[in-house]
Amino acid sequence: MEKTKKEIFLNKLIKRMKEEEKNIDKASQIDRKHYKMKVNINRFIQITENLKDKDIGIFTDENVMITHNGNPYITFILVIKAICSNTNLEICVNETMVGVNSVIVKIIEEVLKELRIHLQIEVIRNLEILKNKKETKIIVLQDKAQYSKLRKAKVQNVYYRPIYNVALYIDDEEFEEIKQDIIQYCDENFIEIEIYDADNVEDAIEQLEADNEGEYALILTKQKIDKDKIKELKEKENIEMNINKNILTELEERIINKKIG
Repeated sequence: MEKTKKEIFLNKLIKRMKEEEKNIDKASQIDRKHYKMKVNINRFIQITENLKDKDIGIFTDENVMITHNGNPYITFILVIKAICSNTNLEICVNETMVGVNSVIVKIIEEVLKELRIHLQIEVIRNLEILKNKKETKIIVLQDKAQYSKLRKAKVQNVYYRPIYNVALYIDDEEFEEIKQDIIQYCDENFIEIEIYDADNVEDAIEQLEADNEGEYALILTKQKIDKDKIKELKEKENIEMNINKNILTELEERIINKKIG
């Protein structure tokens, strides 16, 4: 999508989101009967503003399906990325936050129609439909068990991208309150988290390096870490590690600049 056309699209989207705030809130209230997450219109607006100056057209296929755990902000970002890549996209949310996800996609579809942009964007509720997709590239954004299930079912053209998952290591009781906050945040926002146990921070880093497939690694430690080691980790493509810095509230936006498919 050309820069000018992208700006027009995103500006119209912001306007339409503001107009549909009551419908988004209504869908959120219904979803909150089953889930803890509460969406905020201002967060959608903030994400859209942040996307304006980003090179976000990263999809390379004409038809892509992505399954993720249902966070509406993630759906929102993925759909915009697909549109800027001229990619037809199906989002599979497995019956999670279906109300808000559906309303968000419907709003975006209305903006596309207004601008005469002919792309297919759809929310799918049932993961079983993935098994029938043969020509579409399927990306599993979070759930490794689901990825393994699809592979065992011999579904072709399926890829695993855990870039929205968290790997956490904490080595001091002083961080216990932060740890519980992180766990709660992940629980409310459909983020998969794995807590690492190690004798010291060096061993934890070795484990994270060996296991990491693209997760966001967060280390909270009182131990000293060699500066050269930190530099080495920052240069690795498959690992993003933050030490003594909790940026979970910004986690959705990691997906903006990441290559997904």
